[in-house]
Amino acid sequence: MFKFIRSFLIVIFILILITGCASKFEKAQRKKQEAVTIIVSEKISSYITSLMSSLLETVHKSSEVTYQNFQLLSEHFPEISTLLLYNNDLELLRKYPATISTDEVIENCLTNQNRKDISAITKPFIGHSLYKNNDVYICITIPTSTDEKTERNILIILVNTVILFSKIEQEHIVPYPYSLIVINDQQDVVYDSDPTRIGKDFLTKVNSNAYDPALKNLYSMMKENAREYFITDIEEKSLTQKKIFTWNTIQLFDETFHITLVRDINRNKKKKSENVYLLSTLRSYAIQDTLIDPIIEEQPKEIEKLLKHIYDLNPGAYSIQLADTTGTIINGWPLCNCAIGYLNNQNLNKSFDAALDLVITLKQENIIQAPLFEGGEGKITFIPVLVHEDLYGVLIAIEPQGN
Repeated sequence: MFKFIRSFLIVIFILILITGCASKFEKAQRKKQEAVTIIVSEKISSYITSLMSSLLETVHKSSEVTYQNFQLLSEHFPEISTLLLYNNDLELLRKYPATISTDEVIENCLTNQNRKDISAITKPFIGHSLYKNNDVYICITIPTSTDEKTERNILIILVNTVILFSKIEQEHIVPYPYSLIVINDQQDVVYDSDPTRIGKDFLTKVNSNAYDPALKNLYSMMKENAREYFITDIEEKSLTQKKIFTWNTIQLFDETFHITLVRDINRNKKKKSENVYLLSTLRSYAIQDTLIDPIIEEQPKEIEKLLKHIYDLNPGAYSIQLADTTGTIINGWPLCNCAIGYLNNQNLNKSFDAALDLVITLKQENIIQAPLFEGGEGKITFIPVLVHEDLYGVLIAIEPQGN
């Protein structure tokens, strides 16, 4: 009887320990997501400030609003799509490029008060976003003086948000499993990693006109708090997902932007252990007639199915990924836990990069414990996919660790 009680208590202790490790792992990931949110916010703020400085240096006077300067600016800042110069009566004087339509520019970029008294505009500011031809633009308005200095004109610059924010996303968010959303103070989605959301109302569900109560609550919290977490469960295609939102609110030239990172976490209730040992599973799939055939035949969907099968067999795994022979991660499951597109020479995770490079060079298995991109520690197993001595890729399995 005593042995039974002791065994029972040991099992309970192990379960508590495992639960504690999982919570530590999740907590570390949330802290990392918050840290990346702050970094991305700072990068966006710095970049837009630099863009504004270049504009002020290049087109300080109305006479400097020329095609040559438009070309010069757009070469340095590809997101600059249009220059529009208006006089004190809001009559269009010049526009670059000449073919651009100016419909709704004044109505969207200037407030009613601005339109009534142009002379009151004494400093540059960012106006409301403009949705035009399936693109969203940030409006930058700069007062400019004429050579005679007798009156004031205004210059409106349209900045393409996809070019602007996707560049920052590629540089500072990849390979983290986050989506980037940038929302202005009018709850317009200025940018979203999902292109179908750009230009929409943040609070509206994608496939309906109804407001999403969770997003409405989230937006209210964004307005009230500069830095916070918000977690909500959303049913999508009968699969429960937990979305983790982190955001930072920044003020730039009289406009408010909510820089938001979103992480989707799958909750697969059907996933259960089949007592499969992860290392042996990886080894068995790194042979001919399983994973190697779809790699050779370039069948990403088949590769994904196999990686998902390995993941389902091993519920303790965090992700199963596949890198090609250049060290680029080309596939994985679940997608929300994978660094698809990451190349190990990007040097964003030294331990991971060095281990993957070693496997590619020596064509031998390698197991390390290292920090993960998105926070927390993980045991990372690297298995070369070989046919005889020819390398076709590297299987990568990550298991969360509590330390």
